[in-house]
Amino acid sequence: MPGCVIHGAGDLRVTDVPVRPPGPGEALVAVRYGGVCGSDLHYWRHGGVGDFHLREPMLLGHEVVGTVVAYGSPDTPGPAAGTSVAVHPATPCGVCPECVDRRRNVCRDTRYLGSAARFP
Repeated sequence: MPGCVIHGAGDLRVTDVPVRPPGPGEALVAVRYGGVCGSDLHYWRHGGVGDFHLREPMLLGHEVVGTVVAYGSPDTPGPAAGTSVAVHPATPCGVCPECVDRRRNVCRDTRYLGSAARFP
């Protein structure tokens, strides 16, 4: 599938990106549209956002909508295949005190799609 891959400041390439099958607890979504946000522009212009700098090529885009294609395991909860969805780009860690206290929205170790905040 085509993707916008940032390699460094000013070095953005649209290239074919392999699609891997979803793992346990994951869904495969056929992306229909993706937005460009301020952090994407910072990666393109400056090679980073605040303290988060590119260390390897990274697929941009975390504001996306599409259609559920498949799940990695039959017990994964979520909308049925064929359903249109908006993707929430954050994945809380699940183990920090905030996550354990069911306050995943303030997780101290959240990972984000299209962000160099965590490596890899």
